[in-house]
Amino acid sequence: MSKHNQETEADDVGSVPTFFREHLEFFEYLDRITGSARNRDTWTNGGEPPEEEVQLVRKASSILETYQEQPMCLDPHLERIVGQLMGVIQEHTHALYDNSTIASSGSAGINVSRMSNLFDLVYTLCKVRGYKLILRLFPHTVADVEPAFAMLWKHSSVDDVAPSWTTRYILLIWLSLLAMVPFDMDSIDSGLSSLPALDLSTGNGSGRINACADTLMTRWIELGKLHLNKSGCEMEGAAVMLARLLSRRDALEREQPEFISWVTQEISESTGSATGGSSSSKSLGISSVLRINGALRVLCHLFLVMDSPAALYEQLEPLLTIFQSDAFEQHSVTRKLISKASQRMALLFLPPIPPKPAAAYTSVSLRDNIESSTNGSVAKDVSDQNHFGSVAEDVCVDQADDIELSAEVEAFDTIVRWSAAKGIARIAERLPLALAQEIVGAVASILHEETLEDEKGRVDVSMTSEYSWHGALMSIAELSRRGLLPPQMLRETIPWIVRGLTYEIQRGNYSVGSNVRDAACYVMWSFARINNPLSKAVFAELSTHMATALVSVATFDREPNVRRAASAAYQEHVGRHSLFPHGIAVLQLADFFSVGTMRNAFIVASQGIAE
Repeated sequence: MSKHNQETEADDVGSVPTFFREHLEFFEYLDRITGSARNRDTWTNGGEPPEEEVQLVRKASSILETYQEQPMCLDPHLERIVGQLMGVIQEHTHALYDNSTIASSGSAGINVSRMSNLFDLVYTLCKVRGYKLILRLFPHTVADVEPAFAMLWKHSSVDDVAPSWTTRYILLIWLSLLAMVPFDMDSIDSGLSSLPALDLSTGNGSGRINACADTLMTRWIELGKLHLNKSGCEMEGAAVMLARLLSRRDALEREQPEFISWVTQEISESTGSATGGSSSSKSLGISSVLRINGALRVLCHLFLVMDSPAALYEQLEPLLTIFQSDAFEQHSVTRKLISKASQRMALLFLPPIPPKPAAAYTSVSLRDNIESSTNGSVAKDVSDQNHFGSVAEDVCVDQADDIELSAEVEAFDTIVRWSAAKGIARIAERLPLALAQEIVGAVASILHEETLEDEKGRVDVSMTSEYSWHGALMSIAELSRRGLLPPQMLRETIPWIVRGLTYEIQRGNYSVGSNVRDAACYVMWSFARINNPLSKAVFAELSTHMATALVSVATFDREPNVRRAASAAYQEHVGRHSLFPHGIAVLQLADFFSVGTMRNAFIVASQGIAE
């Protein structure tokens, strides 16, 4: 099929691309870019790439950026794209490492910045498709460890006159993959005596370190600290790299506890409270916020990959003091990172996820048959479950009782509320059923706060906070999606969710509540993913009430995203439970795309549904 026929076919489907239409043109550019970059004569000519190569990289990047909304169209071609680019970068990195003049700036040496264009193109791929997927296609042999480390070291040096943040970011995430090589770090370390001294005075360290002064592990950690206070992608790349490096077996005994101690000291010094006290009266500068955010990002990634909380016991109290400090009230990103770090730390002290609570709500005849034939094994399972419950409760009370996320659910910033909602659900998923139900009840009670009910049973929500309702609804949705909402609470909760579908409060000359209505649609969508029969019986009883509310929002809400969310929730219920009356017929008139247009939703869809 020709290029013209491919574009015509894509245009017939719609304006959204369904495949990589420009792949022939892109690979032509890519072949010319890699061919030019592989020419070793250009590696020593001042390090500046040819102008033609620069223009080709710009054209290739512009093609990739058009797929930010549909990045999965690139998936069939990613292995070839990343393989070609990283193959040239790997070749240049090894040549730079093997060159004897690496420490000098003479013309005979290989220039470290020659591949900046290729790093820019790899960064564009990471921006469009996500670094986690692109990173899987990077080379990851043991022979790449020291050359990549030397390249990043050189780019981090003050002698680098033209540093590129995209180059450093790609090298950082590449080293995060290389940090997982299954060999002892001492067996890889060759000394790296040819590298220049690195100035740490502008980073999170102090003074200068020599490449051959310490072990490779120590130098690697210090190099990561240097990039933690950088704004943007470098901070994220350094956090991922340090987390994977510190999760190695040969770093568990010494480097991991020392680094966590350094993090607590770094945050305390940045807030001006080395003793861990509150410093809310003192405003934090930009540099201090960057240092705090960098340290917290490492903790978030490190807690995610740690196997044991053994390294946390000595620093548990300082960390809890930091998490509960009110010095970060004005910094939403910092509060989000604190919420994420605290919940992941709590998960380290909890047992693995027990059997799905939904099984406890399900009553089927198979269980009776099993009990009649294998009473001994069933009794043993019940005993094990009770033992698990007591152990989990003891661990929670002793180690993670002071980690609180309930206040963050009602925070002012959406990113903080969303992080806290997911954290509450993840923690509740690890707890025994009784404790999980207490968490569900506590979250649901937020909806009742500051409400007034008249003699006719109508509830007035004008005094409530939209932030509290939004956070509570998102938490209920996450709990429900994980099967943690018991059937006996559904009948009490659904009327409040229906009120959330029409939540709107007038504030002077404007109104608020669109985010609450969107979260209520998310709760309705999550209800459809509950599979136990007892919950389905509740849905069958309230199906007409739920369907009417969702259709009203899908056709008459002012916000397009809320209308589409209500339509998606309605479709999920129709597809999974088939309890809504006239489900398919309604969906044909009010599907996800048709309700996006206000005129079509208000006039065409609503009238067709009414008829």
